Amino acid sequence: MFEWLKFFPFAWRVDRKPVEIRGPYFSKMRKNKWFLQDSLLHFGAPSSNPIFGFSGRSWSVDAVLPGSANILKSPWQRVYNSGSDAPPSEWDYYRFYSNTWYFVGPWFTGLKARLKASALLVTPDDGGGGAFEDKNLFHPKVFESAIANYLDTAYGYKKVGRKPRYRGPLHWRVLPISPSIHAVVCDIHEIGNSSKENPTLHRLVYFPVTPQKFIQINFDFGGTSIYRDEVRAKPLFKLCDSIIDSLRLQVGAQTQAEWDKVKATCPDMSITEIFGELPWPLKVEKARKKPKEVDITATPDAPGHQARINK
Repeated sequence: MFEWLKFFPFAWRVDRKPVEIRGPYFSKMRKNKWFLQDSLLHFGAPSSNPIFGFSGRSWSVDAVLPGSANILKSPWQRVYNSGSDAPPSEWDYYRFYSNTWYFVGPWFTGLKARLKASALLVTPDDGGGGAFEDKNLFHPKVFESAIANYLDTAYGYKKVGRKPRYRGPLHWRVLPISPSIHAVVCDIHEIGNSSKENPTLHRLVYFPVTPQKFIQINFDFGGTSIYRDEVRAKPLFKLCDSIIDSLRLQVGAQTQAEWDKVKATCPDMSITEIFGELPWPLKVEKARKKPKEVDITATPDAPGHQARINK
């Protein structure tokens, strides 16, 4: 009877070991859509809401929502690779979406966990000369290689001492968001400040939207220990997976025609179902050597798939 009050988003007292958390306060899944030139991405997600409280115990939602703007053309905020140890990225990143859902403890104990989603439009570096400058991301081998390259740059060079800060991709799976264009879902574990047995999580979604552009959606579990804190982790996984599983891409005629061109020369457009963990940390010296030129559309194992496992 008083469930609405029990988990009201207000912070008044402290409870460091809650036996249950809830969030967001308005849990109904609302329809969202992103305009991707002539295509539309539909997904369901609840409304986010702030947590109120006394000074120092309030949390607001700093959201970026694209509305009806064409995501492929609007001037979004450019994001730069912050890893000083990594070589220059072959990609440009533009953030067009960001949202946070808070989870609270019972009886005004305030914030206990958070799930943050952010989305990037990713394109080959406009400086030119990169390996993917003249490649088509609708080709499954190119797309897989692009994901590996992107993950290497974003996570592969970061270390804690001599050990990798991250490991991945883990739990790789293919998500059929449309009859033609499919997405990839995978996990990145942050292990640098803990261990492989006690990681925190980023769950990532990738899918191409043009021959030269793809989308990354990052679900950040906010530092929650996913193996040792079931009270917090379980509802985070439930919300994250419900959003991911609701993703549906309505492919426009022009985009479909571009995909069909690739299929005409590549009858098997399936993305690999098994992708091995990449061998991190990477050494900068090796990354700066000029890579041997390889036609990644014609080889079974594309560059960056050092740890790929074949069926």
